Amino acid sequence: MKNLSLVVACSTIALSACSKSPVDIVKSSYIDGARTTTVANGLGKRPLCKSTHWDSFKDEKGRAVVQYKCSIADGNDFLKERRDDYLERTTKDAEIALKRAVRERDNIVQRIEEDYPDSRRNIERLQRGIERFRAMPKQGLTEREQIDARLSQIQEIERVLGERRRDAQRELESSERDIVSAQKRNDPETLKKEAFARHPVYKEASEIFQWIVNGEGRAVLTYGEIQAVNANGQEQTLMKYNQPGAMLDLATQAQESKILDYMRGIGLASFTGALRE
Repeated sequence: MKNLSLVVACSTIALSACSKSPVDIVKSSYIDGARTTTVANGLGKRPLCKSTHWDSFKDEKGRAVVQYKCSIADGNDFLKERRDDYLERTTKDAEIALKRAVRERDNIVQRIEEDYPDSRRNIERLQRGIERFRAMPKQGLTEREQIDARLSQIQEIERVLGERRRDAQRELESSERDIVSAQKRNDPETLKKEAFARHPVYKEASEIFQWIVNGEGRAVLTYGEIQAVNANGQEQTLMKYNQPGAMLDLATQAQESKILDYMRGIGLASFTGALRE
């Protein structure tokens, strides 16, 4: 009698759970509230996926978990174009910076070698004036004042000239350091490492959704993400879905076939508030 009761309960309360596998339960569940699109139909043929795989397993609480995995068509090293563009741009910038630093250093060297001819010409002009006044047969108060004024001007010019020479020397030392920095920056291996750090190599990019099938035989979507295998061979989450239900609906409608276009599209939808649970 107890066995018969169990059979009746299974038939009336959770018939689908008794007759279907967890994967079948998820596939036959509906994505939309209007119950027009099943999960199987919505995720069946997507431009983004080169293949799909369904799996089920038990979690640490003993619950049935169903996982859908879309292997993304261009999921191997999809950042290569960005990395190459970055490397080309930074290499060009580094070369320009090095040339600019050398040019600046050469300009400073030229100033030092010329030794500020404008200042030296002014000093020579004032000295000639002094010599004229001193060559006069008689030097009155006016002539002596003129000589003193010119001597003061020469002292001021020499003071400023000394400062300009010291400043130029400091600028030269700084420009030499800039050249060393620019040369280090212009190293191809350094730029290459930076490009790979900014735009790493990822393989086997995929999109994953997970459901839990509860005791009533109902599928509950709990998780979603885009992941890939990094250079160390470890799975890494590239984008975790805070609203997996909304993302599932978007995934079934998306027409993008490239991962970067897809991630940009769902990121924009999230930013603009288009995602609603």
